[in-house]
Amino acid sequence: MPSHSRSAAHRPSTERLTRAAIVDTAIELADRDGIEGLSMRRIADRLGVGAMSLYRHVPNKDALLADMTDEIAGRYPYPEPEPGWTWRDRVDTAAEIDWQLYRLHPWVLFTFAVPRYNFGPHSLACLAWLTEGLLELTDDHREAVAMGLEVWSYIAGVALQQVSAAMLAARVDEHDESSGLTALLEGTPRRPSPAALAPLEGTGLGDLLDPVRQLRSGLSAMCDGFAARSRTSTPDRPH
Repeated sequence: MPSHSRSAAHRPSTERLTRAAIVDTAIELADRDGIEGLSMRRIADRLGVGAMSLYRHVPNKDALLADMTDEIAGRYPYPEPEPGWTWRDRVDTAAEIDWQLYRLHPWVLFTFAVPRYNFGPHSLACLAWLTEGLLELTDDHREAVAMGLEVWSYIAGVALQQVSAAMLAARVDEHDESSGLTALLEGTPRRPSPAALAPLEGTGLGDLLDPVRQLRSGLSAMCDGFAARSRTSTPDRPH
């Protein structure tokens, strides 16, 4: 009877199995199916090895997710600052790079949010890079790190809306109703509009719900707030 499993002749030797190969394969699967579809068995099947052989290189799935997260952070490093860059340039650059990262690897949004998976060497290097710029605003390293984390949280929050919309798009029937805000802006509200929103009824979507606009506008406002706070606490610093 023919076997549905790979023969020994076609199965890669476990001697050639490496932690890097396991992490790369896991990333490919997570990019395609999300982390909810990731399992040691599926990784082993893709590599053509037994599942137990993976544990010689990766102790458990938590360790694997941490390695995957830091590997992705390492693939999207922040660049060397150009001459004349300010802290705002660093914030804008971080936003551009992180937005691309989340678009191509949406599962990282969830692992970045879990401390035991985040803040490996590459993530810490990126945080240090951002902190170096924000130290233009304060002498307090803790405050600079806090501002960097706030920037990251805002970027991730806007990206989550975009990623969630993309993930759900395939499941939405063409006859499903639009959101309440979209209907209001399009002039077809399903119920009376709240007084503060009534002037927008029928004015069109414009770019109000555009995530890229939200990202840029929100970060600009956040940076203005950082600068204003710095002017109050350190009036002699450039802002």
